[in-house]
Amino acid sequence: MSSGILMSEPGKLSQKIKVWLQEYWNITDLVAISVFLIGAILRLQNPPYMGYGRVIYCVDIIFWYIRVLDIFGVNKYLGPYVMMIGKMMIDMLYFVVIMLVVLMSFGVARQAILHPDEEPTWRLARNIFYMPYWMIYGEVFADQIDRKTPCGDNLYDEDGKRLPPCIPGAWLTPAIMACYLLVANILLVNLLIAVFNNTFFEVKSISNQVWKFQRYQLIMTFHDRPVLPPPMIIFSHLYILIVRVCCRWKKHKEGDQDERDRGLSMGRTFFPSRHLSSNLWGSVPKVLFQLWTFWFFFEDIPLLIPEAFFN
Repeated sequence: MSSGILMSEPGKLSQKIKVWLQEYWNITDLVAISVFLIGAILRLQNPPYMGYGRVIYCVDIIFWYIRVLDIFGVNKYLGPYVMMIGKMMIDMLYFVVIMLVVLMSFGVARQAILHPDEEPTWRLARNIFYMPYWMIYGEVFADQIDRKTPCGDNLYDEDGKRLPPCIPGAWLTPAIMACYLLVANILLVNLLIAVFNNTFFEVKSISNQVWKFQRYQLIMTFHDRPVLPPPMIIFSHLYILIVRVCCRWKKHKEGDQDERDRGLSMGRTFFPSRHLSSNLWGSVPKVLFQLWTFWFFFEDIPLLIPEAFFN
């Protein structure tokens, strides 16, 4: 994981991390490794924390099995299906938001009508979602839809026991449930299937290009990674570190040599001893000729001007 971050193209570490997190499989690796480290720490503790660590191990292996799907990308037939699953998961997230609104509207109303005096606990929050969620898959809890338990105020059963009071508005629960199942099971589920169908045909039309791209991406990913697997990957990191240090030292040495050569060239520019002397001696005749011309010009001026002018 660290090698994938450090070997990415951007120069800054923050940019490397952002580029690395743009890949969904890298996020899966991050979650899997983080959960594994938490489980490993708990396994080193005394009971009952040791048992908690084992449970975390059992949950963590789910991420590692899902990670195997990335290898299927090199297959011509399985690669596009893996991409379809990824796109459908994104589509399903939007569907879950809409479904959550419908589910809460029915769950809260049902729980408030049937259990008006229940104390606020975590179990109450669980019951709001529990039965409405399983109703989406067809479990309607038919025995609890319309209870025929006798009830009434100041009434007694055959054994002389007092009957519980009737719940006001309990008859509304089946009607609300019918509307909920109509929207959730028929409308929203079929809408999700239609979205999945559209995604399937979009990816199917470009399945060959998708397979080639995923194969190239997987090959380049493993090409940039160290050869040795964990935990021997530490030797690969040490080798990379030594190579980087040697290359930087070599570049620094070459940079010093370049600076020295540049200094010599600048010295020749500003202090050209041989070049300056050769140019100077070459320009002496020109300077003497100009001085002689200047002297000759001013020497002949009195010859050109009448002597009376000077007197």
